[in-house]
Amino acid sequence: MSKLLRGHPRAGGDLLLFMETWKEFEANELTHSATHYLFAVHDLLQEQGYARVTDVANKLNIARSSSSLGLKALAQKGFLKEDQNKFIQLTPKGKKTIEEIIGKKVILKRFFQDILQIPPHQAEIDTCKIEHLISSETGAKLLSFIRFMSTGNAQVKKVLQEFFDFEGKDTCPGVETCSICEGTCLKDLIPNKKHLKVLSVK
Repeated sequence: MSKLLRGHPRAGGDLLLFMETWKEFEANELTHSATHYLFAVHDLLQEQGYARVTDVANKLNIARSSSSLGLKALAQKGFLKEDQNKFIQLTPKGKKTIEEIIGKKVILKRFFQDILQIPPHQAEIDTCKIEHLISSETGAKLLSFIRFMSTGNAQVKKVLQEFFDFEGKDTCPGVETCSICEGTCLKDLIPNKKHLKVLSVK
C-alpha cells in the first residue's frame, strides 16, 4: 500500500472504492484518444461533408495505420460505420455521444472560467482531459450550480468573492485537526500555481 494510503484513516475502504472506480473507468467505451477520433470524424463531416481514414489521419497528424485502427475500434463499438466506398459516418449512437460530450465541454469550460476563474488556456486543457469522462448526472449538477452562481444575486456574489479572498490567504491548520485532509495534507499534494491570476467578482 502506498505511503499516501497508509496515512489515511479510511485507507482500506477507500482502496476498495478506488479499485471499483478504476474498473468502471477501464470499462469506459471512450478513451481520450478515441474521443479525438470521434470528434475528427464529426468535424470533417461538418467541414467537407465526408470523412475517410486518410482525412482523419491528416486532421490528427497521425499515421494512416493508427487512424485505421482507432476508427475500426469505434466502428466495432457502434459509434461509426463505413460504407462500401470507405466513407465514414457517425451512427445514431455516435451522434448522441458527440452531442453529450459537447454539452459537457461547454458546462465544464463555463465552470472553470466563469466560476473558478481559471485562465482560458488552462480551462481548455482541463476540460479536454475530462469532458468524455464525467457522467450526465454530474454535468447536470454542474449546470445547475453555474446557473445558480450566475443569477447576479448579491449574496451569491458575496460568497464567491469571499471564496476568492479565502483562497488567497488559505493556510492548512495541520493534518491532525483538518477535517478535509483526514491524515494527508491535500494542499501539499495540489500546490497552488502562483501564476494563475484570480480576478475579483464583478
